[in-house]
Amino acid sequence: MVGQMIQMPAQDRALVDTSAVARLEQRVGTRRCQELVEETIYEITDKLAKMERAVKAERFDDARDLARGLIGACTRIGLIRMSLVATDLTEVIALDDRPAIGAIAARLVRLGEDSLFTLVRIGGDGV
Repeated sequence: MVGQMIQMPAQDRALVDTSAVARLEQRVGTRRCQELVEETIYEITDKLAKMERAVKAERFDDARDLARGLIGACTRIGLIRMSLVATDLTEVIALDDRPAIGAIAARLVRLGEDSLFTLVRIGGDGV
């Protein structure tokens, strides 16, 4: 029996905990909070790109370290789902599950794009 392959587009939705940014704003003020969120967005973007390259080059120790950095950065600004997927990536790297590593890394990149755009939309001109 030959099965038919069905391609399903993968789609993830961002989950942003806006209260994390609100707490940060209360602690450091609006201007500094905006600066910190912007810096963290750049940090996440950089780590995602490096993590994706590390996975493609099969440098899994580097990818794991970058995913750990993503967990902290995402948690800091309320990107909960992204933090959870980065945690999943560290776990499958520890198991050396190559197919899962590729799949979860790709999911993390897709989710990262949506999460960062969502955060920017929520923030508007300020935070």
